[in-house]
Amino acid sequence: MAKKWKVVFLVFFSIVVILVCVVAIMRVGTQGASPQETVNYDKDGLKLEVVYCRPYKKGRLIFGTKEAGALQPFGQYWRLGANDATSLKLNRDVTFAGRPLKAGRYAVYAVPGEKTWQIGINSEANRWGKAEPDYSKDVLTVDVPVIYTDEVTEQLKINFEPTKTGANMVIRWENAMVVIPIG
Repeated sequence: MAKKWKVVFLVFFSIVVILVCVVAIMRVGTQGASPQETVNYDKDGLKLEVVYCRPYKKGRLIFGTKEAGALQPFGQYWRLGANDATSLKLNRDVTFAGRPLKAGRYAVYAVPGEKTWQIGINSEANRWGKAEPDYSKDVLTVDVPVIYTDEVTEQLKINFEPTKTGANMVIRWENAMVVIPIG
């Protein structure tokens, strides 16, 4: 009987090890195609950090209608990157697109539209994968205009640009650009 339990334990342990290895390989593989980046801003006592994974355009239509074959169709949830949920960390209370937001670490996501994007700030900052967040944990949602440029951004880029009252969080991909004031 003891030998039978040893075999069961060995099989179970082997399955767990294989699953852990498969998940690790999958994460490394997807991060190679969409590398992770951390962007920091530190000026006048305001510290911001965004951590996101940067997918490439690769000749695809990124934003548009589902019928046109867009990778990110208008009106649908997007984790604002690839792999892990994009996170935003704030060292102090700020205004985010004119609305109050407490200091902390959050997941940030988007619902791109043709003329505006809805940006959501969610208290579940440590999520992996494509699944939508628990919207009841949203602490803030704002609509911001999207600007279309002639310049094509091949790889998703999020950065901070200083302003007189704080910084703009700027999101660029394909020919779309969204600017979110943080102060």
